[in-house]
Amino acid sequence: MVNGVNGQKKVNIKPFERNIGYVFQNNSLFPHMKIQDNIAYGLKTLQLSKTEIKQKTNTMLEFVDLTEYAEAYPNQLSIGQQQRIALARSLATEPQVILLDEPVSAVDPQLKETFQIELKKYLQTIKTTTIYVTHNLNEAYIIADKIAILGKGHIEQIGNREEIFNKPQSEYVAKFTGTNILKGKATKQQHNNNHIQIETNNNTQLITTCTNTELIGKNVTITINPEDITLTTKKPTNTNNNTTNTLQGTITEIIQMRTTTQITIDIGIPIKAKITPNTIKKLGTTVGDKVYITFNPSTLNVFS
Repeated sequence: MVNGVNGQKKVNIKPFERNIGYVFQNNSLFPHMKIQDNIAYGLKTLQLSKTEIKQKTNTMLEFVDLTEYAEAYPNQLSIGQQQRIALARSLATEPQVILLDEPVSAVDPQLKETFQIELKKYLQTIKTTTIYVTHNLNEAYIIADKIAILGKGHIEQIGNREEIFNKPQSEYVAKFTGTNILKGKATKQQHNNNHIQIETNNNTQLITTCTNTELIGKNVTITINPEDITLTTKKPTNTNNNTTNTLQGTITEIIQMRTTTQITIDIGIPIKAKITPNTIKKLGTTVGDKVYITFNPSTLNVFS
């Protein structure tokens, strides 16, 4: 806490005493200063000796692999290099907490993923608590150990990557992560009480391995990741003792991405599946074709 009440004690730590590092979205380097002077700026406020300042500056330049640019000015560096210098400047004072405000938003798209991986390595090396703000789910997945989804003015869910992307606990989080959402009612247990049957609002019966008996008789929300859905042109038979969910629908949209193909299937409501481009070629299907979608009960996430 830097400003507020801690028990009976008021807390108001002055900004220059807070020991917080901050990397701005647009890096905010001082354009009239050389790179080494940008990094040294915060160190000078700590009243360190010239020797210590130079040593720490050189260490940080080595850390971000930009030693050869010590005498350069910010406008002589690429955007990605400038962001690395902004990070070095922030880390030089050894802050207790680092705040990163969309630090790669200005980095060229073809360099972003590489820079994100490098940045994660830097942060793991220094072992400093870091709060990283982003609207990009891929960034969050690459960078974070723990993710908090903010929505409607409050935190919707906090969890690791598995929990956020595979087990959303609200419709807001499910929509934000691009997960399919269905509504229904848990009606009964079956298959030796290891599964629950759900009647969805579009009259579809689903089977899930959810064994929470408290859900029986309640309205529930079901989420399914697009990656967990398989497409076939023929109806599968005798799959996992007939517990695998199989639904028929019509393809309404096909969107080709760089490494995946997103397909929307109308089963009474739109369901999105993500498959490889090679798979869609083998299926030979197009918009308007009838297909079957299948997904394992264990891939369903159910909450009331």
